[in-house]
Amino acid sequence: MMITRRPLLMGAAAAGLMAGNAYAQSASDFMGEWNGALNMGSQTLRLRLVVAEGPTSTLYSVDQGNSAIPVGTTTIAGGRITLDIPAIRGSFTGELRNGRIEGQFTQGGTLPLVFQRGEATAGTTEALTQARLEALRAGINTPAMAAAATKSGGRSIAFATGLRAIGHEQRVTTSDKWHLGSITKSMTATLVARLAEAGRISWTDTVGGVLGNAIPDMRAEYRDVTLRHLCSHRSGLQGNIEMSDLLGLSRISDDARAERIRYASLGLHQEPRGPKETTFEYSNTGYVIVGAMLETKMGAPWERLIQEHVFNPLGMSSAGHGPPGTAGAYDQPLGHMPNAAGVMEPQAPNNGDSDNPVALGPAGRVHANFEDVQKYLMAHCAMREGFLNRESWQTLHTPPFGGPYAMGFSRQGNALWHNGSNTLWYAEVMFDQSRGIVAAAAANDGRAGDLRAPVGSALIEAAQAVV
Repeated sequence: MMITRRPLLMGAAAAGLMAGNAYAQSASDFMGEWNGALNMGSQTLRLRLVVAEGPTSTLYSVDQGNSAIPVGTTTIAGGRITLDIPAIRGSFTGELRNGRIEGQFTQGGTLPLVFQRGEATAGTTEALTQARLEALRAGINTPAMAAAATKSGGRSIAFATGLRAIGHEQRVTTSDKWHLGSITKSMTATLVARLAEAGRISWTDTVGGVLGNAIPDMRAEYRDVTLRHLCSHRSGLQGNIEMSDLLGLSRISDDARAERIRYASLGLHQEPRGPKETTFEYSNTGYVIVGAMLETKMGAPWERLIQEHVFNPLGMSSAGHGPPGTAGAYDQPLGHMPNAAGVMEPQAPNNGDSDNPVALGPAGRVHANFEDVQKYLMAHCAMREGFLNRESWQTLHTPPFGGPYAMGFSRQGNALWHNGSNTLWYAEVMFDQSRGIVAAAAANDGRAGDLRAPVGSALIEAAQAVV
């Protein structure tokens, strides 16, 4: 069970372009700029497609700050174009007919999509309501969903619908806690900023300098990797350690420091994905190493450090680690996963399979209710003085080596965004400094491929509801 990065069309912030490797005689007919609209029921998402020689292509989400979505492979043959879009686990296949590209867009489900030359169709976004959230939940048959949003100095909304656990009558509430998965990474980066501003550590601290005694035989390529590289996924490290190694790590422990060193050692012996700074590789391993470095420098577990330096100062009393709730009490939403027959089953919080190993804490094991999540997001959105100075906030919000990924958040237009899943939950958060808006949405269901669209819609519509 792995924490995974699952970017989606509804919030894709990654930018870039990879060349395809197939070409055909009719390819020139596809060259140029195309516009279309993806009808997702109550919402229409405008898209812009640019096809160039190679062939290569770039897809833009017009209504999400015109952010670019990387296309892995562009194939043109026999009057058809096929786009493989691994960043959102999607694809598009279309046929050129009467000056239009008519086809199907696939991301979890399949929707018709037509591109034509000229202006994109106007997009609409409705404000979230309780009934709308229930429709999103029922449409994907997920146990429960919740969404909340706040505008600085203005309106707040919070909705929740569904069951805490399938087979039990307890319903979710707006004060329930949700597992945040990889959204935790932004909190770990925020912890680094707090400790750096206090002079306890430095963004330029290196892996070799901090962990060299504990892991003396790490690969040479990683010795001068810094906290800045690690928090922006520019270390060159692979994304994860081997599954066989992961399964050998503890899932329940009061002090994971030794486990983190073990995980870090395994990652630091893997062959790099590429050179640091120029290579972007979303890495759970990198954030585990961040946690191990902080623990080594500060002499305390990451769990205690983030409580003392992030959660407590922000008044996040609901924040904790691992799956929320009490075994057998159904007092919080439980994560769900399909059994061998494909039937969704709740996972008790004391179940060893209900979360990732404790070593992965800095990468993705935090839970909290949405009131506290919004406190955290609003601190970022408002660049709260007293918690961090302006320079530290700017460091957190600015990609240090180019691209869209900053320190624990992906930039999409004026907003910063992240999602998370431990394969039993799925969550998304965002804050838009230009509008002073923060939002969060989640489901207690790990089918991220199916949940990207409805949770993404809930997030965007919650933000719209407080405009």
